[in-house]
Amino acid sequence: MVAIDLGLTDVHPLPGLAADPDRWDQLRRRMHQRVFLRSEGNLIEVATPQIVSGRLRERSAEVVARFNRFYAGVAAAYYERPDLRAEHLVNPILDPLLEIDAGHPVTTPLSRLDAVLEADGGIRVIEINSVGVCLVHMRGLFYLIRELARGGFADDARMLDELSRDMIVKGILRFTRRRLADPPARQVIGALTPSGWYRAGHLLYRAAFQRAGCDYVFGGPEHLEVTDREIRIRGTRIDVLWADFLFYMAYQCARYQETRFPTKMPDFGRTPAQAAELLADRRFLDHLRTGRVVNISPGRAYLALPKSLLSWIHRRDRPVPEEDRAFLAEHVARTYSARDRSDGLITAREVTSHRGDYLVKPCQYGASHGVLLGRLAEPDAWRVKLAEIWDDPSWVVQEFRAPVKTAGGEWVSLGLSNFDGELGGVYFRTSPSLLINARDSGLVAATLAGPAGGTP
Repeated sequence: MVAIDLGLTDVHPLPGLAADPDRWDQLRRRMHQRVFLRSEGNLIEVATPQIVSGRLRERSAEVVARFNRFYAGVAAAYYERPDLRAEHLVNPILDPLLEIDAGHPVTTPLSRLDAVLEADGGIRVIEINSVGVCLVHMRGLFYLIRELARGGFADDARMLDELSRDMIVKGILRFTRRRLADPPARQVIGALTPSGWYRAGHLLYRAAFQRAGCDYVFGGPEHLEVTDREIRIRGTRIDVLWADFLFYMAYQCARYQETRFPTKMPDFGRTPAQAAELLADRRFLDHLRTGRVVNISPGRAYLALPKSLLSWIHRRDRPVPEEDRAFLAEHVARTYSARDRSDGLITAREVTSHRGDYLVKPCQYGASHGVLLGRLAEPDAWRVKLAEIWDDPSWVVQEFRAPVKTAGGEWVSLGLSNFDGELGGVYFRTSPSLLINARDSGLVAATLAGPAGGTP
């Protein structure tokens, strides 16, 4: 797919690409002949980048601001409401980070809301990728920026680069400046990954951070050195530890062992032991506690991870900002937790009889793992699945919302980057399947035009 036509007045291709589609098609073909886009668990096809403006941009900014407040309240409830703590489905491996973040209210400094974009332009959030590891998919954006600049589309590359620098990088720095005890003029970002991960991708991240006035170093646990005075990666003292790649894989390791990736994944089997060893180091925890080094993402981000927490929006017995509740309900796919099902807010008979209106999915897997759409299931298989998961708190039942289609007939999902309530970017994913996931879909990067609409 060379172009994308959503039939929406607020979405248009970048001007240089629209003016020279043949040269853009040749560039795309060269990009897809290389291994980068189909490596390390990803299989991505880059489609024509877009400009998002008008009502869609304004509504996206409002969705991000209000859902950010909602998830901040969700995380706060873990500390303030012990009776609700079980609903966060926490893996205790990161308990030391949760203790450190008890007094820091920011929950999602780096996250992505996945949503259905409906044919009338409506937005329905279906889940959150609450941890900054979701930015791994920006490797495709940074690669695209580089290739556009080299391929004769300098102005279009600049538009996308301004977005990545002014919103993504600055979004990170807004968080780190507040948390650092003594923020330097030029922060040093240290990315900690499982050994050997994302070497090419980190070169692109490093270039993006350097263009924004930061330094960037990356490595595995074998390159990390913790002393009483500082934390170093490859011998370089760091101010910010971007450890999502290690901690998230440790947190999700058992689940990801069951997950099928479209291309070969590097080894991550040792991450639980590596994370546990690091979190047992008093010196490491002391650096984070005192703000000598800031950890991205904070432990609180993991509290927002379960998809079942979206069910709180429709429950008066759950802490949700009243000024946001009606808006949130209008912009979420109705989600039923095991507690909702136990309380009779929905019945198995209703979901069985109207299977085309529902789907089921696990609360904490990603990339559509385990998702079953009622409209794509045989009646007997649907009944068996419902019986299997009905009382299981690690599964949700969610209403199905039909996404918009491209002119070429592909389904479209909407991703909204959230940097603690600020819209950090919009992008689309495309697929011939209704099960769209970030690892093997078309990537439609977007830049933003016009005012963002501000925080309500």
